Amino acid sequence: MLDKDFLSHIPPDFAWGAGISAYQTEGATQKDGRGPSIWDKFEQGRKIRGRSNASRACNFYESYPSDLSMLNWLGLDHFKTSISWPRIMPTGSGTVNEKGLGYYDRLTDEMLAKNITPWYVAYHWDLPQALQDKGGWVNRDIVNYFLDYLQVIQEKLGDRVDNWIVMNEPLVFVGAGYFLGMHAPGKYGLKHFLPAAHHVNLCNAQGIKYLQDAGAQNVGTALSFVSIHSHSNREKDVEAATRVHTAINQTFLDPMLGYGYPTTVVPFLEKMDKYMHHNDLSLLQAKPDFWGVQVYTREVVKHSPLMPYLKARIVSAKARNKPTTSLGQEVYYPALREILDWFTTHIRSCRAPIYISECGVSLAEEVKEHPIDDAYRIAYYKEIVKTLEPYLSSDEIKGLFFWSLMD
Repeated sequence: MLDKDFLSHIPPDFAWGAGISAYQTEGATQKDGRGPSIWDKFEQGRKIRGRSNASRACNFYESYPSDLSMLNWLGLDHFKTSISWPRIMPTGSGTVNEKGLGYYDRLTDEMLAKNITPWYVAYHWDLPQALQDKGGWVNRDIVNYFLDYLQVIQEKLGDRVDNWIVMNEPLVFVGAGYFLGMHAPGKYGLKHFLPAAHHVNLCNAQGIKYLQDAGAQNVGTALSFVSIHSHSNREKDVEAATRVHTAINQTFLDPMLGYGYPTTVVPFLEKMDKYMHHNDLSLLQAKPDFWGVQVYTREVVKHSPLMPYLKARIVSAKARNKPTTSLGQEVYYPALREILDWFTTHIRSCRAPIYISECGVSLAEEVKEHPIDDAYRIAYYKEIVKTLEPYLSSDEIKGLFFWSLMD
């Protein structure tokens, strides 16, 4: 995939891996006692293009032995996937589904037998529907439910699994799921977003501390970031870009660092006080053993007085005549470097090793021939790895997990 000369400057202990998630790949949504998730219900509402569903997906639930063999063939020795909460606890709390636990037990053993290091994400968006019926992330009780779930999976797998990612992209699943209504569970507005964001931040920090206290060796979380550019040098555009950058890149980061919510730049976050309890500022803080950084693109922003909350709007890549992926994201290689430059400065006293826990490109392609002509994706990753060079020499970046979607 990436030629040896190109990789010659990469540290020998650099972690090369691939990543997937349970809901997007496992299938078997009604097998072996798995309970329904919010995405199972969401897809029934005909909100997925082409009425697609995950009932089978790529059948990783049954095909994992041969799928993992492909990682050996690729030369990747780290593998990241998520654990399905509704497969472990079908109603979100209480009774544990031993068949569900048994699947991840076998999956872990298969990885180790193939000399693949397992990385488990505790939560990648598939909340049990039974908990959503109680309010989901809007209900503060979810903090206790989540910690109970972490205890179950850590006690089962912790003897063999050192690497844990507590949350995957809270910005996305809270923003798209509890503010924009675009993702499951399809909720809208600040009345859902603010409590959901706060409770997710509590779960993220408390989850990191719980796993660390339970003896896990390498515990972190994976946050998504977007490089934000101003559409022009006009003062109002620059200020709009600053507000968007702060809202997107700091709402789920700053509380963990002990900075609190960035209300000075994003005033609507002051309404978070309604959901704050005594000592929450302390409960929101954690020191992960590593940071998972996930970057795909940049957004260009301009001032827009009619837009609520941030007074800003995005100028699409299409409107700027820029190349895009099949998801409409701009193909902009420097985004990762720009975020790393900002991030490594912003975290200051909470510095820890960084893993690029997701990075990839979505392509619409029809697989008619083997091998696939993958020149575009290979070129993309070569450019991305080049952006890491200054950080590789300082040993700040410890690994990169490929995440490539095919439509």
